[in-house]
Amino acid sequence: MTEVRPAERPQPGEPPRGETSPVVSENSRVIHGLRVPMRDGVELSLDLVRPDLPGPLPVVLQRTPYDKVMGRDGEIYRGLVERGYITAFNDCRGRFNSDGVFEPHFHEADDGHDVIEWIAAQEWCDGNVGMLGGSYAGQTQWFAASRRPPSLKAIVPYCSPPASPWRNEPIFGGCLMLGITEWMVNMGARSYQRLNPMSMLTEHQPYFNSLPLTTLAEQAGAGSRWLEEMLRHPVLDEYWKRRSYDVHPDSDLPVLNITGWWDMNFPGAPLNFEAMRTGRAADKQKLIIGPWPHMVNMWRELSGADFGEHAVIELNDYVIRFFDRWLKGIENGIEAEKPVHVFVTGANEWWAEDEWPLRGTEEVPFYFRSRGRANSLDGDGVLSTEPPGAEPADAYRYDPLDQGTRVWRMHEGPVDERPAQQRHDVLCYTSEPLTEPLDVVGWVTCRLWASSSALDTDWHVRLSDVQPDGTARFLCRGALRARFRESFEEPKLLEPGEPTLFEFTMDACGVRFLPGHRIRVQVSSSGFSRYDRNTNSGAENFFADDKIVIADQRVFHEAELASCVVLPVVRRG
Repeated sequence: MTEVRPAERPQPGEPPRGETSPVVSENSRVIHGLRVPMRDGVELSLDLVRPDLPGPLPVVLQRTPYDKVMGRDGEIYRGLVERGYITAFNDCRGRFNSDGVFEPHFHEADDGHDVIEWIAAQEWCDGNVGMLGGSYAGQTQWFAASRRPPSLKAIVPYCSPPASPWRNEPIFGGCLMLGITEWMVNMGARSYQRLNPMSMLTEHQPYFNSLPLTTLAEQAGAGSRWLEEMLRHPVLDEYWKRRSYDVHPDSDLPVLNITGWWDMNFPGAPLNFEAMRTGRAADKQKLIIGPWPHMVNMWRELSGADFGEHAVIELNDYVIRFFDRWLKGIENGIEAEKPVHVFVTGANEWWAEDEWPLRGTEEVPFYFRSRGRANSLDGDGVLSTEPPGAEPADAYRYDPLDQGTRVWRMHEGPVDERPAQQRHDVLCYTSEPLTEPLDVVGWVTCRLWASSSALDTDWHVRLSDVQPDGTARFLCRGALRARFRESFEEPKLLEPGEPTLFEFTMDACGVRFLPGHRIRVQVSSSGFSRYDRNTNSGAENFFADDKIVIADQRVFHEAELASCVVLPVVRRG
């Protein structure tokens, strides 16, 4: 993929292009190795890049476990320095030049607060501190914000995971994202254990096949005390809750949330936006969702789909305008602009909205229908807005050891789902070709009536846009480990063979299904190798279990047991 620049003219609906604060310095200097004391006496390492200007100045901070030197020369940071901001880069506790022991997420709230207030007290800072960064460096912003440091005036988290580690990664619907084990093994303790860290989460690792999962680190040939400890906690207990952050709706903090429809951490940005819009800072919240993977705003083409010249926008200038308003106090009108900007694929256009979920969204059930043979994309499964009557259930056998290897890559997007949909243990429900456009923008949910012969099993449901040539482009997915259907804290095993309702999120999408296209939903019991395989045994700690149970699964679609996905349909004339 070749990186592209924004189109010369903006498209209606994309984040507005406006004037940023002027360039005031073309020269800067780096200050290395400042030591920042934490409340427990541990010292963290901080570097500054400051413009050749007298202080004090506002500061934009990145806190990262990925080596603070790596992000220092990014284009957005250069743009900030040129406009009179100091940029600061901080190694998280126990990483690279910082003292202490790195425990993912555990110290980020208190450490973030202390770093911010230390910066604000320095003679070179004017007391206004913002934060910027992506992925884990997006989480560090929310962790810090949860402690309400008075000098933190705005944050811009890119691709931040949600507040709970059981909402996306490392656990999604009770299923373990196997890539997190690769991350933990290769992060090491203080520095990377991989020659090319950027190659993580791009290929299938042989140790993903390990059973029980508690042997993963051993099979990877590396010790990982984080991984070993994590796999001792198969429910949402205090271990996980201490690694969550709070989103305070009573906070007055301005936030610019940025993500992509295929971001591996996707739900974090819209969920956090929704939470903050309920409180004091409602009019200071922004949300941008583009046609992007985990690395945002870089390419117009993704996984073979071309989203047009407006897929890449003037995002850096928009970020600078946001900091200009909240760190420099420049009345540039950004808070009066639409708060939500989403890119609708298919239409390949940006929409500017007043809220998320979008106003006027209609929740439309699309029901599963068949004559009992919905197996594979060649089966008789139908997706219809008409509820089912008396119809036979669909059935398949789930063997945890016969799932093949479907490689998941962090930077992929609307991949063609047909290879998975050709399996007999995958049910496919496909609509008739559409005769007019259908806009589906927002949260998707699944209501699945199903049974299993096992005490526990998994359900994986995926939504795709089937092109006239047959290509089935992935849109969004949901998953649920059956024991967690009522609670992640108090699991409950199944009654074998008993029809049971499983209701769960499939996250969200933003798509215009075009005339001639079809909508497809696929149902299976495995998301391997993105997620671990449920052995179906019902063991108390499934991470430590290697007893294989083959499960006979049934999916129901009849009047009282009507399985469906609920699509957020937007009708605008």
